[in-house]
Amino acid sequence: MKFFKKFVLVALIFVLALSSVALSSVTNVKAADDNADQKTTQTGPKVFVTPKWTNKVINNNTKIKNYKVFEASYGNDSTFKKGHIPGALHINTNSVESEKNQWNILSAKKIKKLLLKNGVTSKTTLIVYSTDVNAASRVAFAALWAGVDNIKVVDGGYDAWKKADYKIQKGSQKSVKAAKKFGVKAPANASYLIKTPADFKKQQKADPNVILASTRSWKEFTGKTSGYSYIKAKGEPKGAVYAKTSKTSADSAYLLHKDGTVKTADEIAPTWKEWGITPDSNIDFYCGTGWRAATAFLITYQAGWKNIHVFDGGWYAWDKAHKKNPSKYQVQVGDPRSDNVKILK
Repeated sequence: MKFFKKFVLVALIFVLALSSVALSSVTNVKAADDNADQKTTQTGPKVFVTPKWTNKVINNNTKIKNYKVFEASYGNDSTFKKGHIPGALHINTNSVESEKNQWNILSAKKIKKLLLKNGVTSKTTLIVYSTDVNAASRVAFAALWAGVDNIKVVDGGYDAWKKADYKIQKGSQKSVKAAKKFGVKAPANASYLIKTPADFKKQQKADPNVILASTRSWKEFTGKTSGYSYIKAKGEPKGAVYAKTSKTSADSAYLLHKDGTVKTADEIAPTWKEWGITPDSNIDFYCGTGWRAATAFLITYQAGWKNIHVFDGGWYAWDKAHKKNPSKYQVQVGDPRSDNVKILK
């Protein structure tokens, strides 16, 4: 009888051990599935997330409880009212930048105020989406610079959300309780932003090898067009190199797949390497006024590139500085690798 009891006890322990292993395996598989909902090819912080992951968050099917969803677009919320991700808040890009400020990101004080007004603190998971990846990236970057470290951008944007056939909410946004304390001194990530041409010159003095990486189109880069109705002059800052990104001033086509999702830095890197842009470089991405540069920054930030920044002033601010002090802020017009490039000074 004693032998039988011992046998039953051993068998029971064995069954419980197997159950524990099985449960652990299921948990690990579920975790892997949750990670699979997001693109996992990165060594830096996860930024670009799938609509599936976003849908799980807003339906309380993840551990993330402190989150906000922003829809970013230029202008008022008329399009937002026609349909948006449930619970989203509309953010006019003019609330993070302004023409008066040469389309640069506003002061850290103003960005923090905007975030707190919309219930966002440094500990909030901030999910941003748009019909334009550059608009989403611009707002997400501004929040990251201010101190919101857990920023996300819905990969493929609102089009991907609709294609996935997830719920659409119509009408004005719901009221949101403002947050009182941001949690960190803004800007907590000040080094990510090089504001003005003068700031770049200081940076260049400290590191002569810093790379000005233009995310503008080839026609803009070589001085065929300014790319903007409000910028008349054509050219680029002297020494700038071509970070192939866009076909026009209004896209980041070369950074995206055909379905609108972003490419990985590994997919983009070979083209950039031809111009000396590598993961270990000290890089300032720029464009006309910062939108395209923000997308390039976030892709490389997610990939774990360490020494990257957005030169926010871009061509708009450089052109103004050149007009005031042409010898200090010189301009190149044409392909800098050719003998026909002109240097304006």
